[in-house]
Parts: sequence; C-alpha cells; structure tokens
Amino acid sequence: MARGTRRDLKKGAFWRRVVRGQVGSGLSIRAWCGKHGVRESAFYWWRTRLGWRDAAAPTFVPVEVTEASPKTAGRIEIILAGDQRVQVVGPVDRQALADVLAVLVSAPGVVPEEDGLRPRVREARGC
Repeated sequence: MARGTRRDLKKGAFWRRVVRGQVGSGLSIRAWCGKHGVRESAFYWWRTRLGWRDAAAPTFVPVEVTEASPKTAGRIEIILAGDQRVQVVGPVDRQALADVLAVLVSAPGVVPEEDGLRPRVREARGC
C-alpha cells in the first residue's frame, strides 16, 4: 500500500460480498451486474484487486491429524462451514483443489467465517 493512502475497509467488505454473490448465483457476470445495478467494469476491477490482496496474505487453517487405518490411508477429508465435506483420495492437483474449495465456500447455503476460508482439515497419517 502506498504511503499516505488508506484502504476503505467497508468498501472492500462490500465488494467481497458482491464478488461472492455473483459466484454463488450461477449467473454470468454481465447478467448478475445488470440485475443488481453494479457496473461491470467496477466488478472486474474489484475482483482483480481483491484477488491480489488475497494472494499476498497467507491463509492458515487449523488442522486435525487423525489416526490412519487401512481404510483411510492416503485420504484427506476437508470439512467446510456448514459441515460440507470434500474427500480426496490419492494425488491431486493443488490448484484444482483450491478452485473446488473456492466454489464451495462461495456457494449458496455455505456460510464462510467472517474473515474468509477457514475449513477444518483432517489428514490421515501416512499420506
């Protein structure tokens, strides 16, 4: 952030809700912006800006490691808010998993914690 400038936290929070709302709506960006009276160019600008901010700040999540059994070896279970679960078996592309989690967190009915993505993660020992 440049010296002497200050972020408007309320504006940033507003645009985060806007971007999440569009993602979870199933509508195209153009249709969603038209329906909600949001300028499409402002939507794209804020989505990019928030992406830069999020990429710059590391996200830490609590991890619970459970005892492995032959049934759970090589399996990772991620528990999101609302008790939604994602189970991964074997190798997986990290970016693909991150994309899936981002969609799930922003989907209707899933209530992420106030400060963003904070799923509990269970990893079987020996993975």
